[in-house]
Order: sequence, then structure tokens, then C-alpha cells
Amino acid sequence: MLTEKVRVLIASVSAVVITVGIARFAYTPMIPEMMAGAGMNNTLAGLLATANYAGYLSGALLISFLQTSLLKIRLYQLGLLGAVLTTGLMGYTEQTWAWYLLRFVSGLCSSAGVLIGAGLLMSWLLRQGHKPELGIFFSGLGIGIVLTAILAELIRSRFSWDQQWVLYAVAACVLLLPVWRWSPDYRLSVPSAVPKAQGSSSLSLFMLLLQLAYFCAGVGYVVTATFLVAIAEASPLLTGQGWMIWLVAGLAAAPGCWLWDLMVRRQGDWQALLLAYLLNALSVLLLLLMDGLAGVLLSAVIYGASFIGIVSMTLAMVGRLYPDNPSRPMGRLTFGYGIAQMLAPMIVGYLAESQGHYHSGLLITLAVISIGCVLLIGAWHVQRQEAAGSQAIA
Repeated sequence: MLTEKVRVLIASVSAVVITVGIARFAYTPMIPEMMAGAGMNNTLAGLLATANYAGYLSGALLISFLQTSLLKIRLYQLGLLGAVLTTGLMGYTEQTWAWYLLRFVSGLCSSAGVLIGAGLLMSWLLRQGHKPELGIFFSGLGIGIVLTAILAELIRSRFSWDQQWVLYAVAACVLLLPVWRWSPDYRLSVPSAVPKAQGSSSLSLFMLLLQLAYFCAGVGYVVTATFLVAIAEASPLLTGQGWMIWLVAGLAAAPGCWLWDLMVRRQGDWQALLLAYLLNALSVLLLLLMDGLAGVLLSAVIYGASFIGIVSMTLAMVGRLYPDNPSRPMGRLTFGYGIAQMLAPMIVGYLAESQGHYHSGLLITLAVISIGCVLLIGAWHVQRQEAAGSQAIA
């Protein structure tokens, strides 16, 4: 018999798989399919990814200003339904403007699933006396990658590109069942209205540096998330292996959250975060230096484990700082993350289309992540100074 906590966690993880794992990540293995079946090119692929992240950014901005918890719950529920619909409808049109619209709305749904979902779960965990850790919650991102990779391999040779989109939506519908059955009544665990967050969630030097570092992490995440399969399929040595590389990234990401939670307990937030940033940079460097299967697989493993750690640790950290309204600071941080996810695919897609390869885009990505490491160290230093100042005053 499953305990209430296990049921709630299963429901929450399923929601992440629906709103991000499928509504967002299905697009990655679908890029080669749409290029072959619908005439999509690299530039359009990058622009559609940008539209998706524009929706995610808009959702993060909206959530950062929301003060009514009951409204957040409604938006969370609408996000689940919208994720299913926007996924399935991608297969019912070849109009470019419709693809833009659907990817934008899909991004809105993703922000609801991740940011509002994480905040609701953290509030429930705190109210029930459980540890406010979100590693299991964010494992839904890795599980979503695994699911889309396996499903992509099963259906790509049997169904056309438009039918594949519909099948992804069917999978999302199945996952709705545990969400509706096992989600708790979040109205009982959150206040009807929440106070405005104070302190470091405002535009302090610490928060500014952290937001800029998270922006850089967003570039490191989105370029690989969008183009990893396309990069693999473009290599003569890796033709037909894209789905497996995407699967490996998901397999590394799924348990990565739990491992990073353990790292945080032993080393602290900052040491673990910095390690995750450095590993993310290494994953991009490997894509630049190695084009064989072993090198790209290693890059995928490091990428999956590192990006999931950056997201889960950063959002969990600010969620613990502001338990009364965790979605608010999460939304503010994700605003910068979302800007990165708007700009980076568009730039890298354009460079790949004009140059015929991804090397320049990967070099830019590596440089941005490296800057992010420096900014993170700066935020860490400022936070230690502020903590030391508080102790001196006390």
C-alpha cells in the first residue's frame, strides 16, 4: 500500500513529465523527423525552440507576480491540460504560425508544471513535516527525456511525423491519471494569499549575480536540450544513434536529482552548485572535441546529470529561503533562465544553418557557461559576506 507521501510524489513527478518531459522534450527527437517529413530547417527549429521558451519566460514572469495561491492552483491544472493539447495539435497543422503559437503556449504550460508545481509540492511537504527537498520532483525531467527517447525509437519508423506528435499526446493523457487521482488538495496546504517575499529575492547584488549565473546555466541547458539529437544525427559516425544519446542523457538526469541532494547535505549548496556548473561546461567541451559515439555518450551523461542538478539545487535553495511563497523567487530566477532559452536556440540554429555545423554555437555556449561559473562564485562570495555581516550585528 503506497503511503500518502509516495502517492503525492508520483503525482507531482507525473505532472513534470507531462508539462516538460513530453510537452517540451518531445520536440528534441522530433526535430529530425520534422526536417525529413515537414521540410523544417535548422533556422526554423531554433526559432520554434525560442517560441517555446518565450512562453516559458512569460509564464515565469507572470508567476513571479502572482500573490493568490488559489489562482496558482488553477493555472497549474490548466497547464497540465494545455500541455497535452499543444503536444497533440502539433501533428494537425503544417502552418508555421500555428507551430509558433503551439510551442509558445506549450512553454506557458511548462512553467506552470515546474514552477507552480514545485512551489505547491514544497508547501505540502513543509505542512506535512517532510524534508523540503525537490530532487525527486525534478527527476521528472530526466524521466521525461527517457520516455521521449524510448517512444521516439519505437514510433519513428512506423508512423509519420504528425502521427508521432499525436502519440506523444496520448502518452501524456495516460500520465494524467495518477496526477488527478493522487494529487492532494493543495488548498489545504497553502494560504489563500501569500505575503510579498523580502530579503534576497529583491534586486540585491547577491540576487543579481545569482540570476545572471542562472541565465548562463540556461544557455548551457537549452543548446544541448534542443540540438543534441540533431548534432548526433548530423555526424556520419552517429547517424541513427540520436535517440540512444537522448535516452542516455535522460537516464543520467533521472537519478541525478537524488544524488545532488546527497551532495548538498555533505558539501553544502554552493560547492555542489559550482561542481554542477563545471560539469555542464565539460559536457559542451566534449561535444566540441569528440565526435565518436563514446565521446558523445559521455557528454550526454555529464549533461543530463549536471543540468538537472543546477535546476533542482537552485530552485530548492530559494524555495527553502522563502517557504511562504516559494514560487515567487523561483519565478524571478527562472525569468533569466527563460531569456537564455529564448535567445540561445535562435542564435545557435542560425549559425548552424549558415555555417553547416554546430561548432560556433557550441563555442559560444561553452564561453557563456564559463562566465556563469565566475558569476556563481561571485554570488557565493557576496552571500558569505552578508551572512558574516548579519552575525557581526547579532
